[in-house]
Amino acid sequence: MATFLISFLAFVAVTLFMLLLYGIWLRFFDRRNKAKKQRLQTIQDTIHSEGQNLSAQSTSQDSAVDTWLRAHSGAFVKLENLILRAHSQVSAGRWFAFMLALFAVVMLLGLLRHTNILLMLTLALAFASTPLLWLSRKASQRRRAFEDKLPEALDYISRALRAGQSLSSAIGLLGKEFPDPIGQEFKTVSDEMTFGIPFKDAIGQLADRVQSPDLNFFVISLLIQHETGGNLTELLDGLAKTMRERVKLRGKVRTLSSEGRASAWVLGSMPFVLAGILWLINRAYISVLWTTPQGLTLLLIGGGLMALGLLVINRIIKIKV
Repeated sequence: MATFLISFLAFVAVTLFMLLLYGIWLRFFDRRNKAKKQRLQTIQDTIHSEGQNLSAQSTSQDSAVDTWLRAHSGAFVKLENLILRAHSQVSAGRWFAFMLALFAVVMLLGLLRHTNILLMLTLALAFASTPLLWLSRKASQRRRAFEDKLPEALDYISRALRAGQSLSSAIGLLGKEFPDPIGQEFKTVSDEMTFGIPFKDAIGQLADRVQSPDLNFFVISLLIQHETGGNLTELLDGLAKTMRERVKLRGKVRTLSSEGRASAWVLGSMPFVLAGILWLINRAYISVLWTTPQGLTLLLIGGGLMALGLLVINRIIKIKV
């Protein structure tokens, strides 16, 4: 049974590696794909010359594989949404191929070194998921930067409305005056409304891209005011004041929970630091952990317990405001 499982895993790893090589050849060396990219680039240049903005991610970086995955895989759609929130210039198809490549490489190295099957699968999944962790961190940083500047942006829109500007022109001025990410996002909303997309859809897509509770309050308030009417400037002033109080409260909560975050970093890094010290002092002593079945079992149990402990600490220090 073990021989069959090793053979099956080797077949899967080699198949993934060959698919990766085929995808690289199809992406960079196939003549038809190159011709299609040239035609799309020509169309994009023409549209740019007329004053419109076409996303490269939806044209030259899109492919038949991406379209098929988007239609048949919900996980691929979630990956695209994560890439959109992280504002990454790399397409979802390339990220997916990169994760498959990491998984295949780790599996091949594990099979060549005759590593324990369970440990090999765990390491392969861990390495393959690192791009997702990086994208999630980048998306979180972008969302926090957006939320920190949102009260100031609402004040800017309110002042523009008092000066006699319309809401659409105020959003356009906001996109030009403010830095990324908030300026870029509102500039996208202004461009979409200029291209003829209804205000409700453009502002709703903004909420989907950023996925911020503060922005959701703003979007819902705008949609309600757009349907029922009312004093928009007073509404924006009240929202800006509420959001500033939320930002202050989040800062206080982050300060009070800093001890828990420091404990998580210390407890999480101690096993690796101790393993490195033992490796430098006595390699034969520490190498028993990955050269014997009992040591591999202890590594898996210890890694699982450490992940569970870090998850519990993260849930304790993560307070929703």
